[in-house]
Amino acid sequence: MHHPATQALFAYWNEIRRDRVAPRRLEIEPARISEQLLDTFILERTGTSAFRFRLTGTRVTTRFGLDLRAQDFLSCWTDGDRAMLEHHLAAITDLGRAGLFTGEARLIAPDSSPLPGVCAFELLILPLAHTGESIDRLLCLIVPLDEDTLPAHAKFQGLRLSAAQAIWPDSELYQAHGDADRQSPLNPRVRMARIVRQGRRQFRVYDGGLDTSAAGLDARERL
Repeated sequence: MHHPATQALFAYWNEIRRDRVAPRRLEIEPARISEQLLDTFILERTGTSAFRFRLTGTRVTTRFGLDLRAQDFLSCWTDGDRAMLEHHLAAITDLGRAGLFTGEARLIAPDSSPLPGVCAFELLILPLAHTGESIDRLLCLIVPLDEDTLPAHAKFQGLRLSAAQAIWPDSELYQAHGDADRQSPLNPRVRMARIVRQGRRQFRVYDGGLDTSAAGLDARERL
């Protein structure tokens, strides 16, 4: 996590989570995250692949230049990234892990004319329990990584994913729920993934070692 706001929100969420998979929505105290509140938003899962904006901070609304409430979160992204985001959002809600993303946004002026350059941003997505014990809310934060270089009044359009990282905080509950979404992670806390694009296709690449044992070689020969 590069941005101080991202680090602060994750630390607060992890503090109130304690030893559970996720804290409850009503446990979030706005006063405790007042410095990050303008850059936060809450998503509601309304279907298997449907994630709608429920609440948005003032700066989020300003950066996108419209009222996002009830809008489809995935519609903000380029076509090639929606399937990838869909997978990560489903894992966050189904398994309770957190997600950290970096990406780029095209910039437009208030009159919708394009501006030169792009804005790199960091996006944090954290699970929340709201109805019963199920996770159907997501606490999110999106912040530019170099806000000083943003043109005045620039707005975001067409978000593009650069990298995705799954975060598994230290917890027996996470270890129990996480096996379905990870394979021998290099680090018990964090699973790293890189987005690699080739033409119109894109892949998630997880860094790992090659199994050179006899059993591993036999398995590859059978494949």
